[in-house]
Amino acid sequence: MSSERERIQNRRLRLSEELRALSFEPLMRGSLGERVRRCGRSNCACARDESARHRGKYLTVSLKSRTEAVHVRPEDEPHLQKALAAYEKLWAIVNELTGCELADLRRQARERQRARKRRA
Repeated sequence: MSSERERIQNRRLRLSEELRALSFEPLMRGSLGERVRRCGRSNCACARDESARHRGKYLTVSLKSRTEAVHVRPEDEPHLQKALAAYEKLWAIVNELTGCELADLRRQARERQRARKRRA
């Protein structure tokens, strides 16, 4: 039966491998959304019919306290979605690693407390 220390270490190693694998993929923070708009031409169908409005995908990213929006071409969307998913995976790994460190700190505190009781 493995100890708590070994379980934490094995989890940490598995997460480190996942993190290493992610380092070879494109990562991007942001949100992909769709905008619906009218083009402004009076003779276009979008001026009369809301269902005929023009649709476009945009990436929004906040950098240095400024939000930027970039139009995304349909052929670039799959690559961008993959990069956004990799970023989400990165944060999931960081959160799990944080959980490992927290569990390790708690384990060490329990061990110190047991050692103090033995000395007393």
